[in-house]
This record gives sequence, structure tokens and C-alpha cells, in this order.
Amino acid sequence: MKKNILAIIVCLLMMYASNAQEKEEQNKTTFATKIIHNSVAGFYPIFFGNFETNKNFDITFYTIFWTNPSFGNLPSGSDLLLETSVGLGFKFLNKSLYVNPSFGFTSGKFSSNSTGTKIGEGIVPSLYVNYQKGLIDFEGYISYYKSIREDDGILTKDYLLNWMAPGVSVSRRVVLGAFYESFGITRQEEGDPLLVYQWLGGSIKLKFDKGIAFRISAGATLNTDAGTSDEFYKVSAFIPL
Repeated sequence: MKKNILAIIVCLLMMYASNAQEKEEQNKTTFATKIIHNSVAGFYPIFFGNFETNKNFDITFYTIFWTNPSFGNLPSGSDLLLETSVGLGFKFLNKSLYVNPSFGFTSGKFSSNSTGTKIGEGIVPSLYVNYQKGLIDFEGYISYYKSIREDDGILTKDYLLNWMAPGVSVSRRVVLGAFYESFGITRQEEGDPLLVYQWLGGSIKLKFDKGIAFRISAGATLNTDAGTSDEFYKVSAFIPL
């Protein structure tokens, strides 16, 4: 009798372990990089991570390594801006719509204009939206860079970045559309708000196997208070790893 009870307990434990393993395997993780180069900020890579959960959202994070020397100390390029955020990714409309709000911190001297690196010099709330269904292919992003470290003698600034890329899928591999982006200083202690650039142009997105996507955009600068060029370009490659 004891042997039978023991055998039943062992079977139940094995079934529980197998079920737990199956559930664990269902929770996937993904990691990807996006390499971007544009005519103002220059070259900068981004790393993305995604942890699926058993709930109706995923846990996400990203880190941007801004490499433009003007975002740190010139001419050495030290104390460069580092941006890291954590967020939640929600899927709607049978996974056609993806909404990803995030909240993060910046480190460096980009917002605080200090002599060297400040850890957590600013906060970065952001929102990314992606909608793909049928002919429609849309991506949009907005982020606000708010300085939070205001030491004596340090001038701080706040920034707003937003872009959108509405397009039409002309085939399984090609998306044609428009591209809009603007970036500016919304607050600075010595001076008025300043629009660094406002772009509008065309865009082509190429889709490859394994989730790889390549986009090139170019067009005209609609407005600038910073004397940026009359034309712009932006190239990006999204590569799941």
C-alpha cells in the first residue's frame, strides 16, 4: 500500500514538473539590436530586450548608446549620453497593434551640462506604437528628456523627440511611405525653447527573414532654429539576435 501511495506521489510530482517546464518554455525572451545613423545625431546603436509573461503584457527594456561627441565632452567624446529604459509591451487587435510605454534614466552631461558624467541626470518617459495589418504599416515614437539634477552653477535643458513612419505594404517585403521627425529643446535656463530640426520626407522599408528590417528615409528640413542642413537622411537596421 505504501509503495502504491509513493508511486502515485512520484507520478504526480513528475506531471507537475513536466507541466511547469512546458509553461516555462512558453515564456519566451527576445533580444535585438537596431543600428541607426542620421544626418544630425550621427551613429548610435540600440539594444532591445523582451520578456514574455503569462499576463496580457510583456516586460521590455532598451538601451541607447549615443556616440555623438557633442553629447559629451569635446573633442574627446567622453561622458557620452547613455539612455536606459524599462517598459511594458501590450498587444491588441489580434497582435496587430503593439503599444510599448517605457520609463528610464539618462546618464552623462547631455541635460545637465556638467563638467563630467552624472548618473541619472535625467528621466525619459517614452511611448512606441507599431501597427501592421494588411496594407497598413505604421511606426511611431515619442520621448521626453527631463533633467532632474540641478546642482548650483549647472544649466539644465529638457528635450522632446518624436518621429513617425506611416507606410503601405506594396509587397510582403517592401513598405513605401512617409517619414516625419522633430527634435527640440523645450526648456533651457538661459534662453527660449529651440527647435533643432523638423523633418519630412519619404521612406522605404525592406523586410527580410527572421524579423530583420532595413529602413532608409530622406527629405527636407521644414524648420530649424539651430541652423541644421536643408536636407536630411536617416538609415536604420533592426536585427533580432
